[in-house]
Amino acid sequence: MFALYKKDCRPGLSSYQFMEKCSLFGCNSGFLPWLLGKRIPVGQSEPFKWHLPIGRALDETDEYAGSVLIIDLKPNRRDTNLSLYELVDVWGCSYAEWTPILLHLSGLFVDADPSVASREAFEVADADRDEPIYEFLYLNGGVLEGKLKGPWTAPPTSPTNGALLWPDALGYFLRCIHQRTPQIFAGIPE
Repeated sequence: MFALYKKDCRPGLSSYQFMEKCSLFGCNSGFLPWLLGKRIPVGQSEPFKWHLPIGRALDETDEYAGSVLIIDLKPNRRDTNLSLYELVDVWGCSYAEWTPILLHLSGLFVDADPSVASREAFEVADADRDEPIYEFLYLNGGVLEGKLKGPWTAPPTSPTNGALLWPDALGYFLRCIHQRTPQIFAGIPE
């Protein structure tokens, strides 16, 4: 489940207030294609490598300033598990028909007991965040001639719905991770 939350930041602490359920994907109602559509250069061809800093992109809209997107990873286990993640960044490499994407998440509650916080309103200390967390996906849809093309939907669940990353896209995503969180690569042997 995906939702919009109002976020209020104080030194060392963030407060979140549920606003509404939403969709991340889908060209008719998804936040990712909507936010990206505002940033595609006129006449852009494929491959189009892009970045959406989610908080900043939402702040640039009149209706969603001060909001964030939250993923409830286990909504069907509400009584036994609290797994909420803030969507921080999304990078994509759009081709005409499909788009592999990289999500940068901040773990607010990771497999926590649901009695520790309400999903409607909660606070998270910066020191308690579990981050960075990255996830690769792909979407059915792309960018062609400066416009979104296709449905921009996630593929159905299957054993093979992971993102296949050719060297160009993989190199781009690794550079994005290195730029955002270089400490991840410290100590990795060459």
